[in-house]
Order: sequence, then structure tokens, then C-alpha cells
Amino acid sequence: MEPSLETHTATQIPDNSKTPAQKQRTYGPLVVESTPQGNKYGAHAKDEVPQRASVLNKFLEDDVDDRVVLTLNDFATVILDLPTNWEVKENFDLPPESKAVKDAFEAYLKVAEGAPTGKDQKGKRAATHERELYRPLANLLNALRNGTGLVDDGLDEKMFYVQDPRPVLGSLLERKPDLGGIYTQLLELAENKNLSTYLSKKKIVGVFWGLLLFFVEVKDRNGNFVGLNARKRGVVRSASRARSRVLSSIDKLLTSHVPPPASTMSSDKRDTAQVTIHQSGGREKILEVGTSQYYERKAEEELEEETKLTPTQGQRHTRVQCASYAKEMLSNGFIRNHAIGITADSGVFRFQYYDRSKVVESEASDFFFSPAFHIVDEEWRKLFMAMVCQLNQLSSEKLGFIPNLHLDDFDYLRDPKQFAQDFKDNPEGLVGVKYRFKCSDGCRRIFVIKRVLYRAEGIIGRGSIVVEVECICTESGCKWHEERKIMKISFPSRSRPPEDALIQEARLKAESTGAHWALNHLPQIADSITLTYDESTVQGRLKSHLKEKYEERVIRVAILEKLHPLSELEDPRDFAQVFYDILQIHQWLYECAGILHRDLSIGNIMFRRKDDKIYGVLNDFDLSSRVQDMDKGLLSNHRTGTRPFMSPELLNPNWKGGHYYRHDLESLFYIMVCIACRYERPGVAAAEPRAYSKWFHGTDEEVRDNKTSFLCCSPPANIPIQPYFAGFKLWLKSIYRSMRFGYLDSAKYSLGPRESESDDEDFHFDWMTMNKCVSYTTIRSTMSSFEGNYLETRWAGWNPDH
Repeated sequence: MEPSLETHTATQIPDNSKTPAQKQRTYGPLVVESTPQGNKYGAHAKDEVPQRASVLNKFLEDDVDDRVVLTLNDFATVILDLPTNWEVKENFDLPPESKAVKDAFEAYLKVAEGAPTGKDQKGKRAATHERELYRPLANLLNALRNGTGLVDDGLDEKMFYVQDPRPVLGSLLERKPDLGGIYTQLLELAENKNLSTYLSKKKIVGVFWGLLLFFVEVKDRNGNFVGLNARKRGVVRSASRARSRVLSSIDKLLTSHVPPPASTMSSDKRDTAQVTIHQSGGREKILEVGTSQYYERKAEEELEEETKLTPTQGQRHTRVQCASYAKEMLSNGFIRNHAIGITADSGVFRFQYYDRSKVVESEASDFFFSPAFHIVDEEWRKLFMAMVCQLNQLSSEKLGFIPNLHLDDFDYLRDPKQFAQDFKDNPEGLVGVKYRFKCSDGCRRIFVIKRVLYRAEGIIGRGSIVVEVECICTESGCKWHEERKIMKISFPSRSRPPEDALIQEARLKAESTGAHWALNHLPQIADSITLTYDESTVQGRLKSHLKEKYEERVIRVAILEKLHPLSELEDPRDFAQVFYDILQIHQWLYECAGILHRDLSIGNIMFRRKDDKIYGVLNDFDLSSRVQDMDKGLLSNHRTGTRPFMSPELLNPNWKGGHYYRHDLESLFYIMVCIACRYERPGVAAAEPRAYSKWFHGTDEEVRDNKTSFLCCSPPANIPIQPYFAGFKLWLKSIYRSMRFGYLDSAKYSLGPRESESDDEDFHFDWMTMNKCVSYTTIRSTMSSFEGNYLETRWAGWNPDH
């Protein structure tokens, strides 16, 4: 059963009564405490974060470390929806014990059992033998589909195929799972005529992430890389002790998936071909695409590097490697709820599941032979057969594709003739895809994606996708027909108030109080749709099984007006006016509408043009909170904010103070610093090495330490402002000094307020504003003028003594 559809109007507010209550405080403002999983955050600044494996893998490590492990039976029933009584259930049949199935088992076992270890006589790494497992395993998995291993003509038939050493398309990183699962019709084209011809003309080989149904990663380490044999031998160390020792080796290996720079690859033209891609924002990039020979050689080198890993290193490497495939399926494929994969290590298998709330894996189990007696284990083999059979029977929706992917005679996933995709022009895979939603006015509209504006990286979190769409519905009277809109699809916590409700509350407050100026600085949402997960979905079953360990989420679809990004501004004074507008609307929202934004970033500050004037617009209220509700405890298990622009306090897992409005003002400062120092002019990045890159590359701890050093150790003269933005020098130095004084003063008082402060006047410190060092009044006094001329003050009635 697909997720149920629930349309929220602006006046419908979800029940947040289940939000855990926060301990009452006798001092200070109402706050939301930092969360136990605070190292996860809502969104990445995609234009800022380099597409390098060594960077993106850091975003996956915490997700993998926070995984849960289910028994094989629980994984089969909870994740794959296998009936608990599958052995006797009439409508569930295992593939027959045909000669094809038996031969496939024997063929795979023969290769798996005969795998060499160490070095052969020629001194070459035996890791190359791993690739000999690919085809026998694909044949086995396909034989378990119907007992014959033959391809049928049915559109619902799925098939495993060998993907390695060719990377999957749609990402600027070379990610190549060993086996892929795909609909039969697509596989036939890829291996025969039409699709392979099309792709070869573009000098690209393979399929893109949107078409991958599931992945299989193959190892040849006798179970050590999935933990079975390693556990038996007692060599597994705790993650915390092993982490520092193995990360450098793993990072080096995973980074090898990145294509070498063009300057190094172009030395051998036989190995590469140049492809021009058009990225979001109209930018072009020349990509060096490797030939089959290049990928073959690269794969052999990577497999040889794996032989140098210890079992503990290998397990961590394998988990991050598989998580990277799931991340690509969720972030660079079609819009999905979850992704499923399998790891095979010789005769040992493990199933994996990834969604926006949790990474789940099954116990590693030896399906084929007992280490002691080396005989086929009939019980485990049957369960393995049942799970693979069930995996092949799952519908597109149960494999994670949101059910609103538009069906036009044939499923887009099954019919490659519908490809509107030109990989040469757009590698992201979403342009041209159609989605159908029932809007609040009753119209069933079809939206075709015209441009991808933003896609969040990572697995856990909101996973926001922002695209420009055109309505192509044919219903009579549709007021949006052929009109361009912005569509944002995200996966927020179910307990979090809907973005459209908060924006509508703010707009109604502005109208009712006569603050009509505020309407120019708030976004307009044309419609909002909510998809929820019921008990019949895998997310519903996981919540029932894991209880409080699993965070419930919903799918929210917001249709918004088109706004302009900061990169389209042309005059530094316009930047200054937009930033000053953001400060004013943020203060009005907090003090008058009772809403704290909590996620200021470059992508969330936009502008609109009206009557030849520019108005800064504060966008994206996904992580915002009502001030009156902020004493009720945690609204989400994920830290609010975007890491490069977050306060160092909020990046500290030991911070006790919660999220103050002052933290948003700090974010505004970091945004201005990044724009003034990291860009030569609007939309044009400064030359490498760019300033403050560690804010975008590092872990929470690294970013926190770097920002703390920046605030407490570096003199303000060292802020490397680009000449185009020289007018911001006074602003940045003044705000920097205020923040510096505040942080140096706060260092006397440990990690936030303590309950004893209210009774000790000598110990009191105003954490809300850092003793007025970082307040609306202080910042407004600096930002109200630019280069000696006053900017336009929109909110004339604000109270400077608040």
C-alpha cells in the first residue's frame, strides 16, 4: 500500500502533543535543547560543498555509525514485507528446486570456495579474483527470481546485472556498485541496441541512478568485510578505538572513486573522452569520461587496495561504500523514500536498508555452508531464497519510489522510450520527469521538472529537493497551466509544524496588525501537500518495531512562487539592502509573529523584484519553530541549521543552552563572510584555495574548532574580503568584534547556562545576546547604513530596547 495522501491547508496545524517535554527552567528565554544526534543537520550548501568522495563520505560516517541491526527474520518481515508464515502461505511460492537453481548455487559456491588469498606466484594481488564472483552471483540471483534464470517479457520482471567497472550516471563521482538491479526491458536495451547505442554516442556507458532498483556489493574476504568471521576470531575492536586508526586508509580508498583531474587524464587520450555538462544555475563543466579500458584498470587498482585493509577497516569501508550507493539513489536518482542493497562476501550475505531516518542492516549470515562442517545449511538457504524472491516481487513504490511518479501508459522506470533525458546536457536525471499531485483545490496536476535548483546530499535528514516545474495538466480551468513554479519536496519530522502553516501564520499576523511591509519579505506558498506513512509501509513497520529509536517522517510537497537567488544581484549595495531586509524580517518574525527561523544559509536568503525595487526574502521555514512551543522539548532528532553557517556552540554536542535568536544572527554574519570572501563577484567563486573552506569540508568538531579559533584568535584585519565586496569591510569588522567580545566573555561560564545562575547574581551571564554583544539592536546599528549612506528601513516601529 502506498503512503496515504493528506492535504494540509494553511490553517491545519498538526498535533505536537507527543513532543517530549523539556525540563522547566527558572531563568532566561524559552529554548530548544540540542539533540543527541546533533551532528546531523538539515541541508548542505550544495554549491559550496565540493563533489569529492573524501568530503561526502564524512557526511555518511555518522549515519552508518548510528545504524540498527535486525535479525535476518526481522529484516525479512519488517523491511521486505515477507509474510511471517511465508513457508506455508499459499500465495507465496519459492522458485522451484529446478536444475537451473541448483546449478546456479553450485556455480557460485565453486567460485566462492575456491577464491585464493594473499599473492599468486606472479606477485599480483588475488583481489582480481573477486570480479570472477560477479557473473555467477548475478546468475544465482536471477535464477531465484523464477527458478529458470530466463528473462520473461513481463514489465514487472527485474533482473540483476554486472555494473562494475562502469560508474552509474547522474553524479560527478565515480560510484560503481558491483551488481545492479533493473527492470528487464532496460537491461535488454543496455546490453543490446537502442540504449547502448544512445549512450555510446554520448561517450558514456551505463545507466543512471534513477533506474537502479537495488544494488549488490561483492567482496571476497571470507566474511571478514561483513563481520561474520571477524567476530568469531575476536578481532573486532570498538568503533571509537579503531576510528582514528582506520579512517585515513578508508578515506584514501574511497577517494579513489573520484576521476583524476583532466590535466592528468588527458595525457592518454585513448583512456578518456571530454563531455560538456550544464549544471544548475547555467554553469558549464568539462568532464573527462573514462573509457572501458580506463575503468577496468581503475577497478583492479581499487580491489588491490582493499586487500591491504584489516577486517575492522574492511567492515567500515564496506559500510560507507554501500551507504554511498544508497546516498546516490536517494540524492541523484528519482525521488525516493528509501533504498535497499545487499553485501555478499564470499558465502556470507547481509541486507541493508536506508531511509531519511535510519540505516538498518541485517545480521551477517552464512547461507551456504557451515564453517565447521562445510555443508549446505538448508534453513538459511531457504530464507535467503525467500528474501531474494520477495525483493524481486516488490513494486516500484515498495522499492522506495514515491507513488506520485507519473505513469503515462507505461512506468517511466520500465519504458526507456520515454527518456527525455540527455545525459550530455544534464547528468542529474530529474529533468523531464513528471509527477502528479492532487492539490488542495481538488485538481490533479502533472508537473514536469524543468530545472534542478538544489538536491541535498547525505542520507539522514530532510533530504530536500528543489526544482523548477511547469504545470502540464489538462484539467479545465487550471489556473497554473503552462506556468512555472518552484516545487520543494522534503522529508521533515512528522512532529515539526508544516512550513506552509508557519508562513501563513506570519502573513496573517502582518495583515491583521498593519505590518504590510513584512509581506514583501515572506515567501508565498501556492499549495502544500503532505504524504504520510501508514502501518502498511516499511516506515510504519519500522516505527512499530524500533519505537523511539526511529523518527517518524512525512513527505511534504510545497508549490511556491519563483524567487531570485543572491547570485543574480549585481550591485554590492543591493546585497547590503537584502541582508538588512533579512535582519528586519527575522526580528519581526521573532518578536511579533512568534517564529524563530533557525536555519539561515546562503540558499535561504533570496529576493524578489517589485516596482523596480529589490526586497530581501527569508525563505525555507522547514526547521522553524513557534517561540511559544520551544519549551516543549525536541521537535526533531536532527540539529537545526546548515553546518557552514552554524554557531560553534550549536556544533558542540555538550552545549546546554539551546537555540537562541542570537545564533541566527551569527549565521547571518557567516553568510556575509562567505559571500564577501569566497566569491570574486556574484556567482563567481574565488580562486582556490578559497577562504574558510574548512567550514564546508569538516566534521562538526572540525568546523566548531575552526570557527572558535576564527572568533577568538584571528584579528579582524585578517578577514580576506574580495575587492568587489570591499564595502562590507566595516560591517564585518564591527560585527566580528562584537561576536569576539561575546565569545571571550562567555568562555568564563563553561558550556551554556546552568540552573544555579538565577540564584547567583555574580555568576549571571545573558546567554540570549552574550551580554548584548550580539543582539538585534547591536547588529542593526551597524547594518542600517552602507558605505556612508542609509539603507531603507522597512520596519520603522521596532523597539530598540526590546
